[in-house]
Amino acid sequence: MSNPRLSIIPAGAVTDRSLDPRDLQTLCLLGRHIDRAGWCTRSQVRMAAELGCGRATLQRSLDRLYEAGWVEKRRRDFWRPEDSAPSSSYAYRVKLDRDDCDLKSLARDAEDDVEESHAENAEVPANGEGVPAGGQGCPPMGRGAHPSAGTGAHAYVGTNNDPLERPLKTIERDAGARARDRKERFKAEFRKRWPTAAVDDRNRTDYAADALTPDEEKAALEGIGPFLGELKRQGRKAVPAGWRYLEEKRWTLLKPSEGSAEGAVTSVAIEEGSEAGRAVAVLYAVAKARLFVHGGKVVYRGGITPQILAFAAVNDKASWRWINDRQQIAAWQTFLASHVFGVRTPLLEQRGNEIGLYAPGPWPPRKDGGWPESAAA
Repeated sequence: MSNPRLSIIPAGAVTDRSLDPRDLQTLCLLGRHIDRAGWCTRSQVRMAAELGCGRATLQRSLDRLYEAGWVEKRRRDFWRPEDSAPSSSYAYRVKLDRDDCDLKSLARDAEDDVEESHAENAEVPANGEGVPAGGQGCPPMGRGAHPSAGTGAHAYVGTNNDPLERPLKTIERDAGARARDRKERFKAEFRKRWPTAAVDDRNRTDYAADALTPDEEKAALEGIGPFLGELKRQGRKAVPAGWRYLEEKRWTLLKPSEGSAEGAVTSVAIEEGSEAGRAVAVLYAVAKARLFVHGGKVVYRGGITPQILAFAAVNDKASWRWINDRQQIAAWQTFLASHVFGVRTPLLEQRGNEIGLYAPGPWPPRKDGGWPESAAA
């Protein structure tokens, strides 16, 4: 076959126990795309596509190979100083076992039947585990390489033809990598579906996504369509930021489907001038949310409890307090997220150099309907 496709990698990396199978696969891919000088300048996006994994997974493998001393890297924006901010693009070169090989030592007389300099033919003393102490297959003295992990018996080979016993640390690391890959897939799918993803704060969206459980990730994606449909039904033209949808778990505020465990909670129509109607109106005013009123009746999807009725005795907004204590703000945010349904405007506002909110009291009402202080305002 002419022009065979080869991948050149250091032999010692094959038995380096500090590497994962994905790392060795990445090393082989680098060796397949090196240039005459040994450098691979292929983009990480294309390499990740070839391996069928995420870019973050490939980056972690490259980092482990670099820490173990099997590859070296250099900035592709070479005009910047080395001590400047981290580059967004690197080139990688596979480091072979010996790049200081004396070519003259390779010359032997034609009469020699055995090339003693070849590591495969050299006699190497073995250590207690049956692993040679040096020679071909021994990794270089990198930061993460294992000098004694050369060719020979694997330390985790079981008996009676048992399969290789993988260390617990490796299993846990693989589980963590799978979880990170799942999280990256969720983020990519969410950005694809959410209308404002292109202009949202990406870091805040990532933080909100990282806090979700696998079940919440699935529910968040399934709730995007119904949530956007609810906005359209209410005539709302503005779509909230994706991070707000994830942080506040807006999909949980949608009306439960029939037959669900939460199906008993339905919308109720309350007279606008009644005690319950006034209480719900004040509650929504604190949350800066739009109260749905139809035919002189307030439509509320929660239950009218003593905790909600406590807002009926609250004075007008002019007597409300400015809350800037972090614990009190967090208490109000949690309470409003549980009792106010629908789309809300940002709760916090800035007054001078302070950020806070206006509320009837420093703390939300208790479950028995009382306020933590004697007066509501």
